[in-house]
Amino acid sequence: MVTRKYAMTVERKPMKIKEISASLSGVIPIASYTNLRPSYSITAEIDEKEDVDKAMTDIKNIIRGHFVQEENRAKTDLLEKEYANLRFREINGKKYPSVTSILNWDIDWKISEDELQQYASRGTIVHSLIETFFKENKWQDPIDMPELEKDVSILMTGSKKLSWNQCSHQKAIENIVKDIKIIEQEKTVHNEEHLYSGRLDTLCQYKGKLTVMDFKTGTTADMRQLAAYSACLDKIEQLVIVPVGPTDNKSGFKKPIICDDIEKEFKAFLCARTKFRKRFGV
Repeated sequence: MVTRKYAMTVERKPMKIKEISASLSGVIPIASYTNLRPSYSITAEIDEKEDVDKAMTDIKNIIRGHFVQEENRAKTDLLEKEYANLRFREINGKKYPSVTSILNWDIDWKISEDELQQYASRGTIVHSLIETFFKENKWQDPIDMPELEKDVSILMTGSKKLSWNQCSHQKAIENIVKDIKIIEQEKTVHNEEHLYSGRLDTLCQYKGKLTVMDFKTGTTADMRQLAAYSACLDKIEQLVIVPVGPTDNKSGFKKPIICDDIEKEFKAFLCARTKFRKRFGV
């Protein structure tokens, strides 16, 4: 007897995957009231030419990003609730600590909240007057500006008896107006690498150089703040602080303070950023 053996080959067609899905859930223990338990899922249709592993990685990264964003919001909401002097700015769904909070969180407590508000209102009024002057080429009376009604009221009834009339903004601006070309005012910026945000007073050309300029009604001139703003922009050449607060100078104003060592000031800001992160976790 002759025994014959036959081999059968089964041809398998490649599996076609039309859609993929991924999900993620977890617990966020730091929240305003109780633990958060966010859960996310995503389903995506894919083309037969797409790499399945890469597509899976992509959708996993998307839902992880949403989880991180939810964690960020939980932490910052809690901090805003617990600390009145901390400010965060929401950009594209994420909250960034403000530059001024990073620099001043361990200083502001030395001044009462009421006094701090009075100084802040005077600063707001003077900044608004300067901004309006550059737009309209004339000085306004803040009493006639509806958007400043609250700040005017705070000064007129405040215990410190502060007034915008005590400040030197008019003469200070008139001293520099011939050398300045405004590019943008009250510009919001943020830094994705170091996770902070801020609103700079003025981006301009000052004496022919691209400049981040700030107007200060207070007595301190902290270039770290301007350096932080400049790191969010391109090709900034110098930082300039224009003192516009009260002065007893015979000229009626103080000269602008100019800094061109931006890198040094930014490194100093990053030290403050690290300190803030260690203290508050964001």
